[in-house]
Amino acid sequence: MPTPATRLLLSLLLALGALLAAPGTAQAHAGLTASSPEDGSTVTGALPAVVLTFSGTVRGPEVTVTGPDGGTVSTAAVAAGSTVTVPVAATAAGVHTVTWAVTSADGHDLTGTLGFTYAGPVPTAGPTSSAPAASAPAPGTSEAAAGQPSSTEPTGSTAGTTGTVVVVVLVAVVVLGLVTAGLRRRA
Repeated sequence: MPTPATRLLLSLLLALGALLAAPGTAQAHAGLTASSPEDGSTVTGALPAVVLTFSGTVRGPEVTVTGPDGGTVSTAAVAAGSTVTVPVAATAAGVHTVTWAVTSADGHDLTGTLGFTYAGPVPTAGPTSSAPAASAPAPGTSEAAAGQPSSTEPTGSTAGTTGTVVVVVLVAVVVLGLVTAGLRRRA
């Protein structure tokens, strides 16, 4: 018949086995997966907005689009799930830079920069105050050789809670084993 200490040790080992067999929590952070226009592309048609698409839900977008003269050509960005839309009014042909910062659903800050060349018509009206509903690429957008938006990895610790729990349980099992062995020697 097993002793209470042996039953406790077996229970802890079963709990550890169940913990290791269970799927862990996802530790991935949202990242930029697409942009319209794409990084390095040339836009030859009208450009009503820049659309950034992320791999997960984001909030608190701060997006600035600057024209070739360094002036801002964008208005306030709007986040809807994993898509951020910022209305723009390109005022001159040339290289435009998109600088963005968002917070992913897990609280990590993400930042990045991408650029595109605007060669389309220059609108005479200012940027609109309503964001377009579609996140399809802007007309006249062509892909660049790189074709991938640049982004900066999120900062901060990415240690998983599952790993911490496993280490704590392992330490508890070792301590319990040592205590049990010590009690057996005394008996």
